[in-house]
Amino acid sequence: MKKFLASLLAVSMVAGMAATSFAYEVKDGTPDKDDPSVAFEAMIKEKNGNYYYDDDDGYPIADILIGPFGYDSEDKNLKTDNSIEFGKTAYYLLTALSLEGSDEEKDYTNENKGAADMDDILDAAKVRLITDSNSTSNLKIKEDLEEGKDLIKGIAVSKKKINDVGYYEHEAGSDLDDKFIADPDALALLQEYGFEEGKYYYMIALTIEDSSSVSDDDIIGTFTLSKSKKPKCDDIDFDFAINVDWEYSYRKDSDELVITGDFEPVLAEKYYAMKFDCDEEIEITFEDDSTFTVDVSGQPKTLLYYDTDFNSKIAAKYPLAELNFWNGNGAKFNRTGEFFLAVGEDAEDYAQFLYQVNSDGSLSEVAGAEYDDSDGGFYFKTRTLGTYVFSDMELEVGGSSSSDKDDDIVVSPVEPVTPVTPINPGTGARA
Repeated sequence: MKKFLASLLAVSMVAGMAATSFAYEVKDGTPDKDDPSVAFEAMIKEKNGNYYYDDDDGYPIADILIGPFGYDSEDKNLKTDNSIEFGKTAYYLLTALSLEGSDEEKDYTNENKGAADMDDILDAAKVRLITDSNSTSNLKIKEDLEEGKDLIKGIAVSKKKINDVGYYEHEAGSDLDDKFIADPDALALLQEYGFEEGKYYYMIALTIEDSSSVSDDDIIGTFTLSKSKKPKCDDIDFDFAINVDWEYSYRKDSDELVITGDFEPVLAEKYYAMKFDCDEEIEITFEDDSTFTVDVSGQPKTLLYYDTDFNSKIAAKYPLAELNFWNGNGAKFNRTGEFFLAVGEDAEDYAQFLYQVNSDGSLSEVAGAEYDDSDGGFYFKTRTLGTYVFSDMELEVGGSSSSDKDDDIVVSPVEPVTPVTPINPGTGARA
């Protein structure tokens, strides 16, 4: 037993040292009652004076937890870039005391009963990532939070396929995909715990509430794991701390997101926590070539987001129309600016009418909007970057006019816009 505990301690110390340079950590848990090795030893059986490990019921939870990680559901990769965002899920990899992957696994388990000494089995056991559902079946997770209780949306055991571990970098291009960069140090660390590419692993999934705030926040507390069904787990405590922030935040990258002038590009499907440090008119350029030109004098910290996701609910109301969407998060500015919504240079065939999507899903006309066929987009005044839909045909509307009810300007309702003569190129739009 002493040999086993010494081996376990050595693995834990090496992994803990290796993790200090990463955004995640290897957490050493503290059992309130029995050490996890007690549960492991209790499942070793004897036959004719020899011993074997009864692995029919899985392996007991170990007092090692690795995380937090993000997770990319499309590529099935763990993310190590410390981008635990609001509305996302933080993952902690669970471990167990296990014979899986050892040279003696078959000899020391039910496949070859009674073939080993007790000390041999204890020495062969290592801390491994969990692949067996029996180890986590009926596992209970309690959290005791010092900070961030309101940030927790849910906590559960999750099973995820993991192909690789690393981070993503954005590469501008026609497909607008982010490039995955493998992290060899992180991979080496997980391999110390038996990681194999493409397998399914069990982890704690901590889902975080969404937010519209530009601020970051902290979640600090303790996970307590317990399990009454074999293999048992007697109250292992893990202290944890998560800083929740937006992926693109002035707190992380002050050189870029403390805005001192024009800014580009705002990438699609990314949140930007911006801090403005200038008193002048600037132009914010989005990845789709839309622009917003506005005076940011006195502008407070602002959370900015957009995507071009298709809204199937709205499309279902207008089955004959060809619709495209520009979905902002409703970011508000102190002053009215000019928004150029880029729809493409040859968009006259499908983008003749522009509408705003209201919070109740209804559409309203965008007051004062003009289409510029040379620039390939619509120009209009606004203080709020909302959600817009452009259509190849006139749509029935059911809301009040104006793209900004709280703008400092008053405009009269207009009919849905049609292509007009190009406006003054001095607006800042791209030709």
